[in-house]
Amino acid sequence: MQVQHEQSEQSQNHEIENLQRQVNELTAANLLLQEQLARKEQFAAMIAHELRSPLTPIINYAQIVARPNQRRETIERGTNIIISQGWRLTRLVSDLLDSSRLSSGQFSLKCAPCDAVALVREVAEQLRPIAPYHHFAVEIPTSPVVGNWDADRLQQALGNLVDNAIKYSDEDTTITVRAVQTPGKMHISVHNEGVSIPTASIEQLFRPFSRLPGSSSHKGSGLGLYIAKCIIEAHGGELRLDQSTGDQQGTTFSFDLPVE
Repeated sequence: MQVQHEQSEQSQNHEIENLQRQVNELTAANLLLQEQLARKEQFAAMIAHELRSPLTPIINYAQIVARPNQRRETIERGTNIIISQGWRLTRLVSDLLDSSRLSSGQFSLKCAPCDAVALVREVAEQLRPIAPYHHFAVEIPTSPVVGNWDADRLQQALGNLVDNAIKYSDEDTTITVRAVQTPGKMHISVHNEGVSIPTASIEQLFRPFSRLPGSSSHKGSGLGLYIAKCIIEAHGGELRLDQSTGDQQGTTFSFDLPVE
């Protein structure tokens, strides 16, 4: 009888342990779901803000341009801002779609002969109107540099880097976009004069939906650098955060594209 009692007690303890383990697992799963739901709501709010950000000036300047008897300079400036904000909106939508494609393994490139010099110049001109109080310095070769690249994807990646440089630097500072041809490569960099990024935060920069501590005043989806990194790596390159040297202040992102 004593043995049976001990066996019964051990069996009950075992059942209690199993039930407690299941409760712990369910509690952990519930916390994870709550965290995912909170992140989803936060992400939806960020995307809503990001979409509204370019739409507001598009509507405002479209209304200005539509008014009768507008001066030619006003129409040209309004049109340039509408176009640049339209491209900004296009990049955001592309980032969202590409994030989904990357997670499902459906991300791909459509490569064709592409002039990197013209591409850098075009991206800088697209974004110049949305930062009228920044200065832009574009340093590019005088001759075309052609490679077998996906022009739309590279435009998206470089646009994200320039847009990021604008967001994280003050007005009346300079955004420098530089392209230099080296043996077998095209080196492209984007520099701003904002606050330098600590070395310890570099890994966090390129994670999807990730934003650095202390950047809450800068709204964003947290996808721009991640998508840019994926696009550049798909071309056989690597997106880097270059360390500031000497008296240079700010942040420089750079990458190399193979030129065959």
